[in-house]
Amino acid sequence: MEATSPTTKGKMLDRKGDASQSVGAAFVELACLILLIEAIEWIAPTTDHPRGVYEVMALFILVLLMVCFVRDGVNARDLGIRLDNILTVLARISIPLFVFVVLTIAVGLAAGTLRFGTKFHSMLISVPFWAFLQQYMLLAFANRRLRVIVGAHSAFATAVLFSLLHLPNPVLTLVCALGGYIWARQYEREPNLFANALTHGIASAFLANSIPSSLLKNMVVGYNYFFR
Repeated sequence: MEATSPTTKGKMLDRKGDASQSVGAAFVELACLILLIEAIEWIAPTTDHPRGVYEVMALFILVLLMVCFVRDGVNARDLGIRLDNILTVLARISIPLFVFVVLTIAVGLAAGTLRFGTKFHSMLISVPFWAFLQQYMLLAFANRRLRVIVGAHSAFATAVLFSLLHLPNPVLTLVCALGGYIWARQYEREPNLFANALTHGIASAFLANSIPSSLLKNMVVGYNYFFR
């Protein structure tokens, strides 16, 4: 891969379709995504028809992602939708993932809350699909715009954003800050959303089935956290 500078101001990456992105446009688009996600987490649950509001907000997010993808003219490969480097990226993320898994199992053993049953195995299969969408929003959309806005500090900013979007759940807030930074750093080095989604899914499965429910609150975030 060609090396690119994350400090280029007023641009995303030096790749096709990114050069025209301005700081103002990047900020507005990122703000729109954040507001829509926050609406799902904090406003939808308080309405008379939370599912309907959730679906409308999710549709708006999908439209935003699609419009920006078409407008930017960036190919899927540059966004990390590729298979040629998946093993390389997985190898780089495997060490921090292994450490995370060992720590969560240790906590589960100490608390007597390990639950490696049907739920665990179903999460290993199903969560990576949801994780792929999260990784796309976090990296292919948010991180690329944060490179425009904050330059060399984009990986840190991405981690902070990912963390804050999981408030007020303290466990997820901390874990997502660490995971978000690792994924963002790797994405900026060599993007592969499939590898990120797979490791995201594995980490989520071990976390959800190791940490005491009283701490994790079923991995719920936003308004509903206070009622679990």
